Amino acid sequence: MTITRYPTSKPFPFSDAVKANGFIFLSGQVSMSADGQPIYGTVTEQTNRALESIRDVLARAGSTMEDVVRVQVWLSSMENFAEFNAAYREAFPQGFPARSVTTSQLAFGLDVEIEVQAVCRAERSHD
Repeated sequence: MTITRYPTSKPFPFSDAVKANGFIFLSGQVSMSADGQPIYGTVTEQTNRALESIRDVLARAGSTMEDVVRVQVWLSSMENFAEFNAAYREAFPQGFPARSVTTSQLAFGLDVEIEVQAVCRAERSHD
């Protein structure tokens, strides 16, 4: 089995993604600049920035949002659930992946963190 790591530009000890055994595992994405500075804003704005980061990382790994099969979401409060869902809904027009949502105190006092797993595009095209 080949393992491919996609290093982050951020000053933290993790990879943005790891490709292994036909899957792409992304690290949790938050509303953050390429150099690791948090970008605050509404839950909608933070969700959109995290989803854009996910799209970018998937593209680096040769995949798209259509290949996402599982999503784990952390919210700072369930009071943000409806606003988060409204923004999230737009990211998956082809159908929703499996998903879990929980609340947690998030890094830098942000309100949204999203982690995804996707199938590799090359693997998916053989189905």
